[in-house]
Amino acid sequence: MDNVLGRDMISDLPLSIIETILTKLSIGDAVRTSILSSKWRYRWATLTQLVFDDKCVSLSNDSANAENNLVKFVTRFLFLHDGPIHQFALSTSFSHSSPDIDQWLLFLSRKDIKELILELGEGEWFRAPSCLFSCRKLTRLELVRCELDPPLSFKGFLCLRYLNLQQVLVAPDVIESLISSCPLLESLTLSYFDSLALTVRAPNLKYLILEGEFKDIILENTPLLVAISVAMYMTDDIAEHFEQSSSCNFDKFLGGVPCLERLIGHIYFTKVRCFICIPFSKLRNWEKFVVFFNSLFLWWK
Repeated sequence: MDNVLGRDMISDLPLSIIETILTKLSIGDAVRTSILSSKWRYRWATLTQLVFDDKCVSLSNDSANAENNLVKFVTRFLFLHDGPIHQFALSTSFSHSSPDIDQWLLFLSRKDIKELILELGEGEWFRAPSCLFSCRKLTRLELVRCELDPPLSFKGFLCLRYLNLQQVLVAPDVIESLISSCPLLESLTLSYFDSLALTVRAPNLKYLILEGEFKDIILENTPLLVAISVAMYMTDDIAEHFEQSSSCNFDKFLGGVPCLERLIGHIYFTKVRCFICIPFSKLRNWEKFVVFFNSLFLWWK
């Protein structure tokens, strides 16, 4: 009994078990396991899934101090990291200075990163550096409150399957080019875009989510698309454009998606208008379509 009580059970755990435990912890708690024993020391530095948020550092009433501590934590973590990084996620209410994130992304671009998620706080929008576009093995990219301007040498994310852009500043031709240069893209989400005329060319796309003030939506090469969710905010100018344009109608919109099974729609108007014609027969699974007129709304299910 004495021998059992005297054994260091924590240190005796197999490395595979230690690694599994670390993956179940928050990244802050994973770092703290270094105090357990020499066998645990810096074992966290081999984690491949890195998820950072404001909880990584102690809460402080001084937001500038808290932001500085988070920057130091992420920078030191990456400096000590050893091995591949498959996922890097940063979700923060702080507005980080661009040089810090630029350095992190440069480091990640050399680690064959596969999933990158950046959700930055209010303040000055972060301009993505050119090294982001050299992450050739990305399969998932999520950006919130960023500005995108790919270099002329950018040929696309050839492995990307999931793209989520929210409140992203990007030229219309750039977003279309970005989508079409991701040949394996299966899921696309675009949120909070204003007055955008969008043509989607994505032969492997299956799931599409759009939210914003879209002047036009054309599905030109989306033969595998099975589910669409659209939330459109129709100002008077955009609604007038839809009324006058022969290309802006749902019959043409749905005609290019022969495999479509589910459509969820929310359209918000400032005035009552009557120009929507939905070809119900094209859908195998009609889920919900909602039309709002200020405080009045109609919906079909």
